[in-house]
Amino acid sequence: MQWTNTERGYGWLSIALHWLAAIAILAMFWSGFAADNAAEIGDREARRALMGFHIAFGASVALILFARVALHFAQRQPTPLPQPPALNVISNATHKLLLLAILIQFISGPLAVWSGGRDINVFDLFAIPTPFAAENEAVHEGAEVAHAIGRWMLFGLIALHVLGALKHALIDRDGVMRRMLAPAKD
Repeated sequence: MQWTNTERGYGWLSIALHWLAAIAILAMFWSGFAADNAAEIGDREARRALMGFHIAFGASVALILFARVALHFAQRQPTPLPQPPALNVISNATHKLLLLAILIQFISGPLAVWSGGRDINVFDLFAIPTPFAAENEAVHEGAEVAHAIGRWMLFGLIALHVLGALKHALIDRDGVMRRMLAPAKD
């Protein structure tokens, strides 16, 4: 069983972390946007519950997301499939910026909670205590802004990533989707 990436394709570890991260990010988008919508209509109880889920779920998947980013840089990447050089640059930049946006969320999310003077409650099973002795408004505001920037970066970059995958699957028909579903056969 091929666990690591090769020149020809992704290994099971990269494939699994990619799809787990995709599912986790979609769940985080849903809960975050649903909480914002609840706040806009004045439903404080729904917002509180949705943000509680968003924070707890984020804490639950944080290691998966961090592993996704770290593994990308810890092992070789498959050789890019042939396409015009400009598209290779866009593809590479999109992937790197997606990983950066995940890191921004990974750091700014917990900072926003902790600097607001709260522990991170993980589904009432345990709490991750705040490292701050007291609320820190400056850090809190900065973390909130960074989290919003990361969210919109992810939103736009995921759209570009999906469009690129569709181009490869429907126009180029070059096997990119096969590479993301199972390791290449020797």
